[in-house]
Amino acid sequence: MAEARQPHHRHPHFRKGGQVNLRRSSLVILTSAFCLLTSAFGLPLYRDSLPNGLIILTYEEHRLPTASVSLVCRSGAAFDPEEKSGTAAMMSDLLTRGTATMSGDSIKSQVEFLGARFSGHAGDDNCAIEVRVLTKDMGTALDLMADAVLHPAFAVKEMELARSRMITDARGLFDDPGSEVSYEFMKLLYGDHPYGRLSGGDTLSLPLIKREDLVAFHNTHFRPNNCFVVAAGDISRKEFVAEMERRLGAWTPAPVPTLTVAPLTMPDRIRAKVITRSDMNQTYVEFGHPGIQADDKKMLATRLMSYVLGGGAMSSRLGISVREKGGLAYDVRCWFDRNRLQGGFHATVQTAGPAEAIGLMLRDIKLMYDSGATRKELEKAHNYFTGSFPLTYASTGGKLGQVRTMELYGYGMDWLEKFPDKVRAVTLDDVNKTAREYIHPGQYWMVVLGPVTKEDLGLTDVEWIE
Repeated sequence: MAEARQPHHRHPHFRKGGQVNLRRSSLVILTSAFCLLTSAFGLPLYRDSLPNGLIILTYEEHRLPTASVSLVCRSGAAFDPEEKSGTAAMMSDLLTRGTATMSGDSIKSQVEFLGARFSGHAGDDNCAIEVRVLTKDMGTALDLMADAVLHPAFAVKEMELARSRMITDARGLFDDPGSEVSYEFMKLLYGDHPYGRLSGGDTLSLPLIKREDLVAFHNTHFRPNNCFVVAAGDISRKEFVAEMERRLGAWTPAPVPTLTVAPLTMPDRIRAKVITRSDMNQTYVEFGHPGIQADDKKMLATRLMSYVLGGGAMSSRLGISVREKGGLAYDVRCWFDRNRLQGGFHATVQTAGPAEAIGLMLRDIKLMYDSGATRKELEKAHNYFTGSFPLTYASTGGKLGQVRTMELYGYGMDWLEKFPDKVRAVTLDDVNKTAREYIHPGQYWMVVLGPVTKEDLGLTDVEWIE
């Protein structure tokens, strides 16, 4: 980080239609454009806002003449119509595949000429389009991005190609046992909850999506007051914000719907589904129960606790008992989801000895609930999180990802700077209280997939799901 703070006098020169270096005019625009400006303490991270509500976060780092920009919409696949999962994903993909004035092939040709990357994607909580480009070509890249956001074509030809790709991907899900067991577990955990649907759609939902569904999603959710831009790399904050103001300043805000769903159902015992596949030589297991939201005030304590329990395959409690001592699996883990809405607590293992592995995992999780972590384990977790966190945003892509998460879940502008202090402020008492509050031994949804039957697992007090 010290290197990023060093003064640097190179600035990008944005271009549009052959016009170069708009620095002087940019400064004039900026005096009226900012309604909010926040610096992230010592980091070269700033948060600005345009009058139409569009938030712009910039992280300057001038080691390489490249930059990445992501325009993020705060609505994602969770807003898909119930019977049309995949709508947000298809809409996001098509944003980069044609506008009112440029065909998909023309955009692709221009991106290839620049040697850039230009893509759209969606998750449960957001949609985004992202561009990575040499700094000298940033003006052209921002033109493409702004045109994609403001004037998407959603051409029928491109839509059918996207549908075909997505259906192929959906069919491929069942070629991977790990993905299949996770999909089955999510259906049990979430039920009718939006997170229970595949964000990329499935073979039943994708054929139902019509062009008007994509247009409706875009018109409803892609509004400046529901979006933010993250730029990281060889950029100048003032110039970049001025360029965004010029391209997106006239973008019209509008009310955006919010999503309210009921809390997830906590099972009163183990409720398990076994999928027998006699042709497999390993068994895939995933179990867990409802967890917490990303912005929960106890999320950090929960992360430290779950790290001690199952954060590493070789050093966590589950790793030591199932892998190192038991020799039952190569990998075994547990974690809590971090999403806008309530997520889940997950525990997974791939093993040739499912009965013994599941037994050890249930025992260790119950032990964490009963007795909590030790001071030595917490110290180890402190060191891991404080040591590894800076590495997550060492690269330009890492900065883009961490700042995007910070803004999306409202972690605050001091998140990157203060994260190590926040981690070390978590006490043993905090960790052990979260174990008692957020772990629910014996109350699990469970999916087992492999060459086994329910009689092979030796589970008691279980309700089988056929």
